[in-house]
Amino acid sequence: MVKASSLALSKDSKDVEKAHDQSQPESGIQPDLFEENFKELKKWVDVKSSKYGTLLVLRERRSGRLRTALKALNDIIQDDGEPPKKKLYELKLSLLDEIGWSHLATFERQWMHVRFPASLPLF
Repeated sequence: MVKASSLALSKDSKDVEKAHDQSQPESGIQPDLFEENFKELKKWVDVKSSKYGTLLVLRERRSGRLRTALKALNDIIQDDGEPPKKKLYELKLSLLDEIGWSHLATFERQWMHVRFPASLPLF
């Protein structure tokens, strides 16, 4: 009787392991489409340009390389010949918060009021 129940348990555990093993290749087969597309884009254009730079920042952030993402974002902000964009600075704030550099995030938040005032002062 004990043998039969242990045999049934081992059979059930083998079925669970088999089902678990079958689910892993499915998730392994599912490629990271963002990475594949980014590699293809990299072949054709300069991903460090201001036009595609946010994709580079997003890629570095997804990979867990937050400081590299911040460096790429700073390069985009400085190299951009256009006026500063609020969206880029908000992304910078979120990266600083995610890294844990609250003192720099506080400093940047104070500068956000100067760079992007709610309303222009009267003359």
